[in-house]
Amino acid sequence: MSYLSSQYIQCEAIQSMLDEQFTLSNAPLDPMPALEAILATQKANGISQSVSDGSGKVKSVKVVYDQRLLESAVTDSSGARTCTTTTETFDNYTTYTIDPAVWLKAEEKFDTVDLATVCTEDVQSMIAKKINKIVDVLDRKVATQTAEELVGLTGEWSTAVTANGSDELEIATLISAATKQIDNTGMVNLNTALMQTGYNAPIIIGGTTLYNYGQRLQAGCCATTGVNVLDMYNQFGKAFLWDKRVSTALADPNKSMVFNAGAVALITYNEAPQVPNLGANYAKFRVNSPRTGIPYDIVMNDTCGTISILGYANTKLVGLPTDMFAVGDEFRGVTMVNKIKVVNPA
Repeated sequence: MSYLSSQYIQCEAIQSMLDEQFTLSNAPLDPMPALEAILATQKANGISQSVSDGSGKVKSVKVVYDQRLLESAVTDSSGARTCTTTTETFDNYTTYTIDPAVWLKAEEKFDTVDLATVCTEDVQSMIAKKINKIVDVLDRKVATQTAEELVGLTGEWSTAVTANGSDELEIATLISAATKQIDNTGMVNLNTALMQTGYNAPIIIGGTTLYNYGQRLQAGCCATTGVNVLDMYNQFGKAFLWDKRVSTALADPNKSMVFNAGAVALITYNEAPQVPNLGANYAKFRVNSPRTGIPYDIVMNDTCGTISILGYANTKLVGLPTDMFAVGDEFRGVTMVNKIKVVNPA
């Protein structure tokens, strides 16, 4: 009899065991605050559900929006009022989709004959252990990929903000790098730039330099994981986080990213159906990560007592369109995702 018969593969039971493994695991958590902050604040769940509607079909979602009118379009006039115009504006749109053929994969196997020599009690416990390892590494890899995608979504600061040639806001955190004397104006300049660009719930994440600055000023910081981002920026008006993956993607500890809560969203695609697909020696089902909630596809196969377990992740970080504002608007190119660079005097 196959070890993948229905008496072993029960998705609900495996999910429960995963949660237990996650809680009891002695392995140190790998901080992924950028991913956690995005998932905690994203507003585009409707996009994700429409792109992958659960039927195994990929769809493109067209999001329609208006550009606001420029003040220069308002004319000073006098005399008799007119009742006709030749001015007409049209909707803009952007399309969100995800490629089902581009995915991340992690895999494990074990031979049932080896169960006699290990402490694991039964096949199902071993399966849960292997799936737990796969989900854990997929979470970490998705966090790395998402950090890289976040950097790729960088937009422009408002034209009221002076940025460098790479669209980075430069601030000083020290009056002198030699004396380590704090420069309080750096926070003032940062707050002003955020205000001028339209931020109302900024999450600042990335390198150690700006994180340490926020920590010393206690200005909405500091944590790397398990943080309630909503509470943080409700209390301080902003959140400072350190993320090794974002810092690596920026390739400079003096650089950080800032995004407004809800300005980016992680969309997902699942090939596995909502209801587990079970066969005599084959199973395909979804497992939601106990840590992030991201749904992963799990494929299992029994070949003469060798159990192969494969996990698939298909995620994509999406953000606001770059043309939300018309040419000539001070917010042209603003996407509520920006870069900050700390530049301190010697």
